[in-house]
Amino acid sequence: MAIAFPRALPAIGFSSVDPVLDLGVVAAKAGRRRINYTQIADPAWTISLTTQSLAYSDYAALEAWWLSLRDGLRTVLFQNPNICFPKAHGRNQAPAEQAGMLSAIEDGNRLTVTGVDPALILSAGDYIGLERAGVYYLGRVVEVSGANTSRQIEVEPPPLGSVAQPGGTVHFVRPPLMTRPVPGSWSKQQSGSRTVASFQLVEV
Repeated sequence: MAIAFPRALPAIGFSSVDPVLDLGVVAAKAGRRRINYTQIADPAWTISLTTQSLAYSDYAALEAWWLSLRDGLRTVLFQNPNICFPKAHGRNQAPAEQAGMLSAIEDGNRLTVTGVDPALILSAGDYIGLERAGVYYLGRVVEVSGANTSRQIEVEPPPLGSVAQPGGTVHFVRPPLMTRPVPGSWSKQQSGSRTVASFQLVEV
């Protein structure tokens, strides 16, 4: 059967999954102690992943997965395998499993989300995601308010207009993000019969 893309991460253990947000901002000195700040690109996440120590069979399967991506020509639908739920729902997970709907957006990054479980608790630092027509967004909660089945959530970075549209789906559990491999980021460290692999993905 043909492989379908985007692919998911392989079901192996990762010792480190580190998403870092590049805001695309540069600073340049302009004289008289002035510094000009300019955003030259859209914000984008880069995720650095390091596996646990793998047996040869697991490493070989992971390498085959990586090779199928052709160094970035094919896509990965990233979902964090280590941080799955908002921090208030590590044990009581059911409220977070119910997705919400984006009803409105104000000032670019203040989302009104409806249809959530009344028991949903979000905190600053939690990840949430938006999905609309095959476009994905991953953001971090900055502030949250609301009650019952509605929440007002301020997020960073501001989502792009292609996904920030009323009617979009809001994910609270392992929010997905479309990515591609960073060319040249694959590396491995071998100790006896065990191997640790590292690689990076970048938002597209």
